[in-house]
Amino acid sequence: MGVVGLALAAAGGCAFNKQAIKLEPKLDVAESTAGNGKLTMVNVADERPRATLGTRGVSGIGEQLTVDGDLVQTVKTAVTEGLRRQGFATDGPIENQLRVEVRSLDYTLNSGFWAGKLNVEFLLKGICIKNNARPYEQMYRGEFRKNVQVVQGADSNTLFVNQVVSDAINALLKDQNMIRCLAE
Repeated sequence: MGVVGLALAAAGGCAFNKQAIKLEPKLDVAESTAGNGKLTMVNVADERPRATLGTRGVSGIGEQLTVDGDLVQTVKTAVTEGLRRQGFATDGPIENQLRVEVRSLDYTLNSGFWAGKLNVEFLLKGICIKNNARPYEQMYRGEFRKNVQVVQGADSNTLFVNQVVSDAINALLKDQNMIRCLAE
């Protein structure tokens, strides 16, 4: 076992350190007048099956990854800002609402022969609500996949998780069917 065993033990030791990811979504939404000042409410719900993202080690072994702060508030702030950039007034009534359901935020590392496979995924459902009707609903996904040979550090994990969160939020905000539904 010697040198190889020591190298694996040293690399694996990182898998057992706690890590909380600070979410800072980057919006890629152009300024527009699509919303035409329409009063719209943004409502975000966390519907994930678990509060953690996953573990830093292979196949669920190791310390849990968590979100540093309030996931719901972070998503709401980003979506609200994205709608404002598109000309919506986001302090509107419940009769004209964008409901955003956070369905999953998962971080998994699966073992392979030479390298592990890192998968990070963020799944949102956007729902345009008009009075009691739901005329438009859509799922939005951010995905990151990479072959890795060592447990990822805090900087890398923060980058990967923020990339998928940003991708899903931007997909929602760029969905012209959603924007039209909210603007009607």
